[in-house]
Amino acid sequence: MRLYSYLFVFAAMPVSLADQVGYFDSNSCADPSGFVSCYEDTDEWYADCINNNCEGLNSDCYDACECVRQGAYTRCAAGSCWNMVYSCEYQVQGSDNINSCRNPDLDQVPFWPAPDNADGRCSCSVGKVTTAQVLTNEVIAQCGDSADPFSQSPEEIESYGMACLCCGLSGLLSSLDAFCPRLDPAELEMDGLEQFLIDSLPSVEWAQCDQYMTGYDCAADFGYPSNIQTYYGPGEIPEGGTETLRNIGALTSPVSATVTFTGGGYTSAVTATSTDGAVPTGSDDSDDSSESSESSDTDSDNTQTDSDNEQTTGAGDTPGDMAVHQMAISPILLASVAAILGVVYIL
Repeated sequence: MRLYSYLFVFAAMPVSLADQVGYFDSNSCADPSGFVSCYEDTDEWYADCINNNCEGLNSDCYDACECVRQGAYTRCAAGSCWNMVYSCEYQVQGSDNINSCRNPDLDQVPFWPAPDNADGRCSCSVGKVTTAQVLTNEVIAQCGDSADPFSQSPEEIESYGMACLCCGLSGLLSSLDAFCPRLDPAELEMDGLEQFLIDSLPSVEWAQCDQYMTGYDCAADFGYPSNIQTYYGPGEIPEGGTETLRNIGALTSPVSATVTFTGGGYTSAVTATSTDGAVPTGSDDSDDSSESSESSDTDSDNTQTDSDNEQTTGAGDTPGDMAVHQMAISPILLASVAAILGVVYIL
């Protein structure tokens, strides 16, 4: 039995900022002119990619160009805006990079997700939310593979498949509470996600998922992310809090002089652009006790090592409060979702 499925619920929304380039205020970058130029070159390449390759082809061609473009945007930020690699802006861009590519490598984007307590970090670990959702999608795609048609009746197979699928929907809906319980869901365009899934997936009665999920451990039995502490059922999804996305502290020297990007069958290196004086991340220098993050996070650590453990930098708090609104997860589904959640079994 195989259940064909792959479900996406995240895609970034634009944000209004002065001198906006992508999600960034270019003037906040260590190398503003280099950052702008890099984005312009990327957009020119993207237009050529579409115009020269995609005429008469289906969306796969456009998707391939978009995957490369988002990777290039991320490399622009890592090189010319290295002082913001742990910020909300970069973390959302990293999520776009991952979400725009088929079969994404979750390790392909350096500094993403940001380590706990990193200088200049986002108040919500957007990268952890996205990672949990990507991993959840991967399990949804395999919901039918573990059923045994030789030892299970058709009714048992259907019940098992529905339990797996319901756990997947629960994981998508529970991921924000797992990592950013105090964040306003509207900040990541997740405030209407439960109703969106109900409206978009008529073949799955989300309201009936309690009866299928009972007796199953979503993580242990199906392999869904174990760092989603609670897989909520219908009517149980937390409403979330009222906090907005904001950057905390500042990063004043490169975490690593050179970082390596992988993806699409190639590897490229990016070097942090040297400047006479880095422009630190616009930040909230207040106490971090209300930060929307995992409950185990603390703010006692004033140093941070990057994911490759190459270099440690000191904290540098900058006055000012930067709120980043409506930047990340907008619920969308691939066109294949109709076939996906028709629960098509092949015995």
